[in-house]
Amino acid sequence: METVFEHNMTKDEMVAVMGFDDWVKEDFTGWSQIDHYGLIYSLYKYRGEYEIAQKYASKIPNTQHKMFEVCYHDFAEQRKSAK
Repeated sequence: METVFEHNMTKDEMVAVMGFDDWVKEDFTGWSQIDHYGLIYSLYKYRGEYEIAQKYASKIPNTQHKMFEVCYHDFAEQRKSAK
């Protein structure tokens, strides 16, 4: 399973994305792949790497976009054109 910890997150990014700077991979035992996609999306959005953020947003089912504060409207047109 791909996790946010595989994306070389700095302590500052961890605080910005997750709220604390001392999270460890074991804290996320039981989290789903979708949960991690949401965190990875947020990390790349914070970094300003919107194309990569979009890649991860597209992996999150539409019903869960709001949970991850993913603005579905940001990506709706791209998802339509990809079909």
